[in-house]
Amino acid sequence: MQIFSIIISIILFSILFFFFEDKREQKRIRSSFQQCYGQKIHSKTSTLENLDEISLYYNLIKKEIPSDELVDEITWEDLEMNKIFEKVNHTTSYVGEQFLFSELHRLPKDKANLTLREKMIRFFHDNPEKRVDTQCILHKLQKESIHFYIPEFIQLLHPQTIPFVSLYKWLLYSLLFFFFSGMITQNSYLLFAASINFFLNLALYAVNKMKYELYLESLYGIIATVKTAKSLSALYPMEASSLSASIQNLDKISHMVVLLKQKKQIGFSGDVLGLVTDYFFGAFMLDFILYERVLKVLLHRKDDFFSLFQFVGEMDLCIAIASFRESLPYYCCPNFHETNFCTTALYHPLIENAVANDFQLKKGCIITGSNASGKSTFIKAIATNFILGQNVNTCTAKTISIPNVKVLTSMSLRDDVTSGESYYMREIKYLFRMIKESKKGRTIFCGIDEILRGTNTAERIAASIAILHYLYQTNCILIVATHDLELAKTLDKIYENYYFCESIQNGDVVFDYQIRSGICSSYNAIRLLESIGFPEEIIKEARFLRTSKR
Repeated sequence: MQIFSIIISIILFSILFFFFEDKREQKRIRSSFQQCYGQKIHSKTSTLENLDEISLYYNLIKKEIPSDELVDEITWEDLEMNKIFEKVNHTTSYVGEQFLFSELHRLPKDKANLTLREKMIRFFHDNPEKRVDTQCILHKLQKESIHFYIPEFIQLLHPQTIPFVSLYKWLLYSLLFFFFSGMITQNSYLLFAASINFFLNLALYAVNKMKYELYLESLYGIIATVKTAKSLSALYPMEASSLSASIQNLDKISHMVVLLKQKKQIGFSGDVLGLVTDYFFGAFMLDFILYERVLKVLLHRKDDFFSLFQFVGEMDLCIAIASFRESLPYYCCPNFHETNFCTTALYHPLIENAVANDFQLKKGCIITGSNASGKSTFIKAIATNFILGQNVNTCTAKTISIPNVKVLTSMSLRDDVTSGESYYMREIKYLFRMIKESKKGRTIFCGIDEILRGTNTAERIAASIAILHYLYQTNCILIVATHDLELAKTLDKIYENYYFCESIQNGDVVFDYQIRSGICSSYNAIRLLESIGFPEEIIKEARFLRTSKR
């Protein structure tokens, strides 16, 4: 009796210990979410290291998105949007991370969903307790590597998911028949047949076990996603009102997957009993049969899963954007205007202590200025805000009005040694895609840095003028940065002119990064050579040659 009491006491103590440990862990997680909200992301592991996995969902669905609503890869690379994603990525779950990456590639013409998104972003900002409750639910969807393959796993399901599953069923039925028939009749031949059947099943299970377990991990992630959507729908019934059927359709397979997971955990316990238990039950082929049944349900419920995936992703995204906004010096939500672009105190989100600029533009402008004066960064700041304004309703400015546009750039070009393409060939292809897009219905914003610099001066000026004349007459808004003052002067009747410049202070070249109206009249290439210590004879010869050419 005393031993029995001790055993009961140990069991009760263990239950209480794990209960309070769980409570303490939940409290720690909640505190972490509260403290991290609005903080800049400082992670030991950069998100950029996992982009191949994070981008899997976007790569899966981008073919279904109209081309005029996508940020193409050239523009994405030009604007360093991977770094923008990393800065915005305050997500909690693998779903939110993949969904955010996908949404940053989108420029929807219809802004109705943007209004709903803004409502949820503000809700999470104004209701910290609800926000943390939501993050605690999302936290159960870990950002483990294998989980990022779940959308692809679902999409690629096909009817014959497990070969020979019918054979496995017959092996189970025959095992049960031989065993129970032998036990009832006490027939040794039947019992011997049952033992042969058992060891055959055991061998097949051992051979297929590893392959099966890799897929099983995906199933755990799928069910965790369904359960997360179910928990969030209980917390936000209005937002999830259209998802009840999808949750019900997929929730019924959860119990089967839980059974498989519990069996796997027993097998991984590390002791002999756990290993024996795993293989004993494996010989009944239930793993493969249940697995096949789950996959058949998923095969016909792909749309249900992706509806839940997007719902979970949207919730995580909205919290991430609310937190991202708090991490900024200031931000605003854009006003959408049919054509005009106007902003005050615009800055680039990737630059610490960035200089802000006021700016407005109706149709097109040419920006001249010295090297390193800020021309390219300014164009990137505008293009980036056009993108963030249209997909997450957030701009790094005090006020901004933007048109509903597709964004195309031609900026960070380089020779491609592997393809054999020269700088010039790549650039004219980038520009040609703008011309093709300009013939379509949607207004496009074109940001061009140093147009046609890959060829000689005479042809560069002639071709640039012709291209910019053509684009000006189409459905485009253009900003072009150039060192060619002749280009700016030739087109000043149709293009507005702006410039950046520098000053000399104590012998150093100093930039204020403020945009000004007009055409730049100063040069700084030789000054920059001098400022970093080039030999005096080079500086003198360069200045002499420049003066003589004038």
